[in-house]
Amino acid sequence: MIKHLDQSVLKQWIEDSLSNNTNILAAGYQGKTLLYQNDGLNVVIKTPHGQGLAKYLHSHMLRHEAQAYQQLKNLKGTPACYGLIDNKYLALEFIDGDPIRSKRPIDEKKYFQKLFIIIEQMHDQGVAHMDLKKKDNLMVTHHDEPCMLDFGVAVIQKKGFHPVNHFLFNLARRFDYNAWVKHKYHNNMHNIEDADKIYYQRTLIEKTAKKIKRTFKL
Repeated sequence: MIKHLDQSVLKQWIEDSLSNNTNILAAGYQGKTLLYQNDGLNVVIKTPHGQGLAKYLHSHMLRHEAQAYQQLKNLKGTPACYGLIDNKYLALEFIDGDPIRSKRPIDEKKYFQKLFIIIEQMHDQGVAHMDLKKKDNLMVTHHDEPCMLDFGVAVIQKKGFHPVNHFLFNLARRFDYNAWVKHKYHNNMHNIEDADKIYYQRTLIEKTAKKIKRTFKL
């Protein structure tokens, strides 16, 4: 947590914001995202949504996300994590930029070279994002740098003999590289250069999902 920020004060601010429906940065099925601003400090607060089992699951995802950020501590290209407030609200660095959905990088070649390195470093640190295909999870900062958000469904590699976890981790790695290729080539897969073809290996899940989409478009 940020050293000079009182957790009890921030917790009260969060609960007041949720009660009054104020300071909302974004809202989704998992919960609301708040933006705390004070004396030049900008902090993103992710909160769980729902009641009962739904809230429990969304809270669990935030704790899992906090664990992923902790494992990626100091990795360039991800927001700084300030920890959990009351073990249920996740505090993160505010990233000044836009999702790649609404803004493409000015120098795309350099951007995707940097993103590839960040993805490799992330995997080396035992985390696979798994949901980079979602354009809202990939930012273009105002300095034209890549930044990955939302590690709620990330796979964290376990040490030792954990065959199921290791299978899922390797699967998630493939999802990450496939997403990198798709973003780089604007989904125009016939334009993939030979050097990048080795990083695009569609999984059975992705092939099946594409067939289902095609079926419903008919």
